[in-house]
Amino acid sequence: ALRSLLITGAGGMGKTSLAGKLVLDVQKARGDGLFAWSANSEKSWRDFELEMGQTLDKPRVERYDKFLPKAESEVERAKCMLDLLAEQFNGRVILFFDNLETLQDADSLMVKDATVAAWMQAARSTDGVTVFATSRWQIPDWDGEHLMLARANYGDFLQIAVMKNLPIRREQIRRVFGALGGNIRGLEFF
Repeated sequence: ALRSLLITGAGGMGKTSLAGKLVLDVQKARGDGLFAWSANSEKSWRDFELEMGQTLDKPRVERYDKFLPKAESEVERAKCMLDLLAEQFNGRVILFFDNLETLQDADSLMVKDATVAAWMQAARSTDGVTVFATSRWQIPDWDGEHLMLARANYGDFLQIAVMKNLPIRREQIRRVFGALGGNIRGLEFF
């Protein structure tokens, strides 16, 4: 069974769209609790944690509150929350981390936000938790599945341009493809 999937590729390749579709398909098929956070969003990580905690029923909130003073690390705190979420959602929780490249160190590519890194570590060791993530770059200590998206080929680019009914003549599309480097999201500007 899939425990974690990292989708990487250049900007505009459709990482978020693909991961979002996969996440929703898995959630629909299995009934998982789903929690999604984007590293480049307005929502802070602590607000995201609060949202997760608000889904817990009262007895689980009380257990979490009782555990917090004993937690010796961020990983322990995250593991406790994830265990409780897995209980709450019948042993099935999905965490979706989007745009992790904004948190990666430019040289080592490690996730430099200690809190997010701790939650990712805790998720790997929590039964019933599946992690989906997107980034432009491979995360060095990622121990799950990795899917690297390649640049769209010209045929795919052409088909999408035609489907969007863009005001571009067919003979111009090859030039647009070259100028955009195959970035399908760039078609939004036409």
